[in-house]
Amino acid sequence: MEKVTENPNSETQPSPPPPPNHQMDADDDDENVKQLKECSSLYLSLQDCLVDSNRDWKSCQKHVQALKECHERRMKK
Repeated sequence: MEKVTENPNSETQPSPPPPPNHQMDADDDDENVKQLKECSSLYLSLQDCLVDSNRDWKSCQKHVQALKECHERRMKK
């Protein structure tokens, strides 16, 4: 096994800042929300409810049902 030693005379370059967490996921979410059209505000309120309730789906059922009904109305058009 070789022993690796650092060169004390070498300059260390600062590492580039890390990319924002889940930036690609956020971009994808934006596109998905746009596709929901008139249901997008219901979707976003469901997301808020899930965050506020620590992802407790049972406590957000009113939001789930409202989004489901909106989606079903869109599909009938």
